[in-house]
Amino acid sequence: MIIPDNYLSLAGISQEELRLEVALIFYQRGNISLGKAAEFAEVSRHDFQQEMSRREIPVNYDIEAFKKDMKTIGL
Repeated sequence: MIIPDNYLSLAGISQEELRLEVALIFYQRGNISLGKAAEFAEVSRHDFQQEMSRREIPVNYDIEAFKKDMKTIGL
C-alpha cells in the first residue's frame, strides 16, 4: 500500500522516512533480517546500521546466528 503524499505531509514525514521507520520496526520485532530491513528501507546496510546506532537499537544476534558464524569460520 502506498500512502498518499498529502497524508504524509500532514504527518511531516516523507515516503523515504516512512519506509525507514517501518523497516526499523520490522527489524526490532525480529520479522526481517538486517539486510532485508536495509533493502526494504532502500538504504545501504551501513546506513541502516548507522541509523540503528543513532537510535540505540541493538543488533539482533542470537545463539543460532553465533553457531552459524562459528561453523562458517571453521570453529
